Amino acid sequence: MTPSERSLLAFLDAPVLVGDPDGCTVYVNPAFEERFETHHEEACGKPLAQLFEGGGREAMLRAVAEVCTEGVSVRFRLRERGHGFSALASPIFAQQRCVGVLFLLQEEVEAAERLLHLQRQLADSVDELARLLDEPLAASALAASLTDDPRRALERVRQWSEALRRELSGRSEVRF
Repeated sequence: MTPSERSLLAFLDAPVLVGDPDGCTVYVNPAFEERFETHHEEACGKPLAQLFEGGGREAMLRAVAEVCTEGVSVRFRLRERGHGFSALASPIFAQQRCVGVLFLLQEEVEAAERLLHLQRQLADSVDELARLLDEPLAASALAASLTDDPRRALERVRQWSEALRRELSGRSEVRF
């Protein structure tokens, strides 16, 4: 695909790469060119992995191999040039065989904001629990009502902790 060919991929604001089954770049969209400071002519024909450094190279190699051999989509995280990305690698099929792989990269700003929100919720619940447990139990009638509040706060801490765990393990909903 040449830059002069119009593709819907060119209109996406997220960086997109297309590779052949051998893992060589056949297309990069304008968002990729801008974000990774490369041009179509420089990128095309090179192995996809050469467009990245360090662990990014390894992640790309692994994704191409998995997508092209198993024909399944793969989600992974990629860190490049000081920025984190959620990556989706999907097979491209023609005549019932895998003829390439499409990569969609989304900078993880949204995920970071979700993690910060979950962390704040967790911290607020922990603070509330600490406050409730530090209050002296003056009367036995008061003790029963006071133990319900810490239990509710503790349950919220568990819920937020589980949500944070799911988010960090990549098992939450990913929006592209």
